[in-house]
Amino acid sequence: MKTALKRVTSAAVASVFVLSSCAAPGYPPYQAAERGMVTFGTGLGNLFLAPFMIVAGLIQGLAFLPYTLGIALDDLNRALLEANAVSLDDSYRAAYGVSISDPRVDAKTGQVKDGGFGFGRYRPGALADASDAFQRLLISQGMPEAVARHYVIVADYTHTRSRGVILLAVVYRHTGDAPFQVSSKNTGIVTMFRPAQLGWRSAYERDVHGQLVDEVIDWTAIDYASLQQDKLVATLMSIGAESIKSGKRSHEYWAAEKRWIAGQTSQVMAESSGKVKQALAMK
Repeated sequence: MKTALKRVTSAAVASVFVLSSCAAPGYPPYQAAERGMVTFGTGLGNLFLAPFMIVAGLIQGLAFLPYTLGIALDDLNRALLEANAVSLDDSYRAAYGVSISDPRVDAKTGQVKDGGFGFGRYRPGALADASDAFQRLLISQGMPEAVARHYVIVADYTHTRSRGVILLAVVYRHTGDAPFQVSSKNTGIVTMFRPAQLGWRSAYERDVHGQLVDEVIDWTAIDYASLQQDKLVATLMSIGAESIKSGKRSHEYWAAEKRWIAGQTSQVMAESSGKVKQALAMK
């Protein structure tokens, strides 16, 4: 089975990476790279993944998220169940208040009628709503509420409007809902952040006193518009919950975030997706 997995996934993933290299001509270097990543996302959306490939991909955590774009709702939920992971049904109930069998949920795309958080549409409160839903999911899985309040979905929006991409992470926030004081990553200005502020939804390694604020559980870099898919956001929550259950920590995030802010977005995205490519094609 391992040999078959290697052969099939090598061909499938390689075809997607060929597509990702076809950036439109006439763009400046970074824009051409970003156009390539958009093509990469489209390629993933059209990629057929066998059930066992989906299960193997899910093991890689949030880096697999872009690969789920073209997978039907039932197929993805079935793969999560086969992997003994948190189901999409549980995530939908926590996030949107409906089961995936509810008639308001499109059976193929997973879109919820009159649902969603407004993710992918520059709605400032979307990230806070997603974090609240994520915490509800963790509580539904048996985690005490006091513990669940420490787990937050955060994001870096530095290049979201200019390049259409976002860096997402699930973190364990040692301060919980308490305010914390940090230096701005862009200006160095010291600011006290509280839950109601947008800046509170970014990741911070340490506060101004050197105390640990966030431990990054898992992360991914993705096309911002793809977050308009309710299924993808619910999958983010299911995979994020599994990363927590497994005790995962992603210490490499901080170096990747610095490069991301500095403008190396296409490289960081390629490295994130490359982890899945390597796992599927080389093991």
